[in-house]
Amino acid sequence: MGDKGKTVIINTGLILLFIMTFIMGAILKNKIDTRAVFAKVKDSKIVLYEGPKSLKDAAKEDLLATSEKQRDFSLMHCIDTLVSVNGHELYVYDTNVNHTYQWVSNYLPPISRTPVTYFDFEGTVFVEVKVPDMRLDSVQISPKEYGIEPEIDKDNHTVTFLISNPDSYTVVFNNSVERAVHIFANPIEKNPPKDGDEGVIFIGPGEWKIENIALEDNQTLYIAGGAVVHGTIQGNYVQNVKVKGRGIVDGSLFAGWQGKEAHIPINFVGCKNIEVEDLLFLNSNAWTFNSFESKEAKISNIKIISPRPNGDGITLQSCENFLVQNSFVRSWDDSLVVKNYGANTDNITFKNMQVWTDLAQSMEVGYETNKGKKEDARISRVAFEDVTVLYNFHKPVISIHNADDALVEEISFKNITVENAFMGSGDAGENNQLIDLGIINNSNWSTTKERGQIRNITIDGVNVLSGDFPPSKIAGFDKLHTIENVMIKNLNILGKSIKDANDGKFVIDGATTKNITIE
Repeated sequence: MGDKGKTVIINTGLILLFIMTFIMGAILKNKIDTRAVFAKVKDSKIVLYEGPKSLKDAAKEDLLATSEKQRDFSLMHCIDTLVSVNGHELYVYDTNVNHTYQWVSNYLPPISRTPVTYFDFEGTVFVEVKVPDMRLDSVQISPKEYGIEPEIDKDNHTVTFLISNPDSYTVVFNNSVERAVHIFANPIEKNPPKDGDEGVIFIGPGEWKIENIALEDNQTLYIAGGAVVHGTIQGNYVQNVKVKGRGIVDGSLFAGWQGKEAHIPINFVGCKNIEVEDLLFLNSNAWTFNSFESKEAKISNIKIISPRPNGDGITLQSCENFLVQNSFVRSWDDSLVVKNYGANTDNITFKNMQVWTDLAQSMEVGYETNKGKKEDARISRVAFEDVTVLYNFHKPVISIHNADDALVEEISFKNITVENAFMGSGDAGENNQLIDLGIINNSNWSTTKERGQIRNITIDGVNVLSGDFPPSKIAGFDKLHTIENVMIKNLNILGKSIKDANDGKFVIDGATTKNITIE
C-alpha cells in the first residue's frame, strides 16, 4: 500500500556554515563554550527515516478541532512545521491529539492535531524547529530537567537547541499546548533483525494496511523505521515473543471505539516472556498497550499518543513481573494503569517515564481491583519511579482507587516530577488532587459486594514545578476497610516544602485511615 520510504545514515562531519551560524549567535550571547559545542556536533552520527510518500499532506481543513466524523482522521504528513537535525530535514507526521478535558457521551469529542517526528543519534546534535505561520513569543522544551534554553529567531520563526541524550522532547510555543511538537530522539539501533532472518516477521519502510498480526511462539515482529502499519498486533497465549523497530503502528483507519468494538494496537493475553521496544503507537481506537494475565515482560522506549475516548496508554491487568521503562505516553484516559480483571497482580515497575495526561489519571492503581471476583484478590508490589508528568489536566496525578474487595499493598511512587499541574480542568470537578488514595463503592467500576484494604504505601520525592497548588485526599471506606501505613516525604509543591497535612492541602479521613505520615 503506497510508496516505500527509506532510511538514511549520516556521519555529520563538518557542516561548517550551518553549525557556525548557531555558534556565532551563541558567542554574541556568551552562553556556550563554542569550541566544545563544535567538537561534539561535528562528530555526531544521525539516522533519519523518510516517511511514506503516500501519506496525505495535512491541509488547513485537516487541522480543525472537530469530531473524527467531521474531518479526515487519518495519519498525515505535516507541512506547517519543519524540523531538522544537523541541517538534515526530518519527516514530520501530523497526528491526532485531544485538548477536550471532559467526557463526551457520544464518544466523538473535538479532536485536534499536532506534529510528531523521530530520528536516531549518537553524540550531540543541533535541532531546528521552524513554524512559518506562527508568531513566536516564547518557547519551552521538556523535560525541564535538561535545562534546555532554546535560541528563538522571531523574524524567521525558528527555534534551535542542542541535545545530547536520547529521549523524548516536547516543544511548546507561547505557553499553549496547541501544536506542541513531539520529537522522539532515539539511540541508534544495534544489530536490528534483517528481512529473511529465521523467526522474524519483517515489515520494511512504507505504508501498510494489515488489520491484525497474530504472533506465534518464539517469534520476532520487526517494523522498520519509515514504516506505518495501519492495524493491530495480537499475542494470544504465546511465549518468547519480541515486537520491535522504529516504525509506527497507527489506528486512524479504524473507527473510534464508541462503546462497541475495540481494535487494541498491541495486546497480549496469557503470554509469557515478552519484549517490546522502540515502536510508536498513534491514533488507537481505544486502549493502546494492553496486557491481561501475562508474565515476564520488558517494555522499553515505546511512544504512545492516544486521542480517543477510552484511550488508556499502558494498561496492565492481572500481570506479573513487568518492567516498563524509558517510554513516553500521552493519552486521553489513564496514562499508566494497573488493574485486576482476573488473577492477582504482582511486581510491576514503571521506570523513567514521561507522561502527558489530557483526561483522567496519570498513574493509577484501580478502580477495578477484582473484576474477576477471585478469592483473596491482591495487587502488590507496584512501583512508579522517575516519572515526569509533562501535563496533567484532569484528575489526580497519583492515585490508588480500590473499588472492589482486593488487598492493595506495597505500592510506591518515587521521584515524580509534575511540570504542569492543571488538575480539575473540564469536568474533573472535585477530582483535582495531586494524590488521591481511596476505598470506594462506585456504580461504574465496582464488581464485588464487599470492600477491600490499602496497605503500605510509599510516596517519596514529588515535585510540582508549575501550575495550580493541588489538594490531596486519603480516605478509606469504613472502620473495617481502611488505608494504613502511608509514608509521604520529600513533597514540594510550587517551591514549598510540605511537612504536614495542612501545608499540603491534604484532606485525611481519620476514621478510616491509620498511620499516615507526612514529613
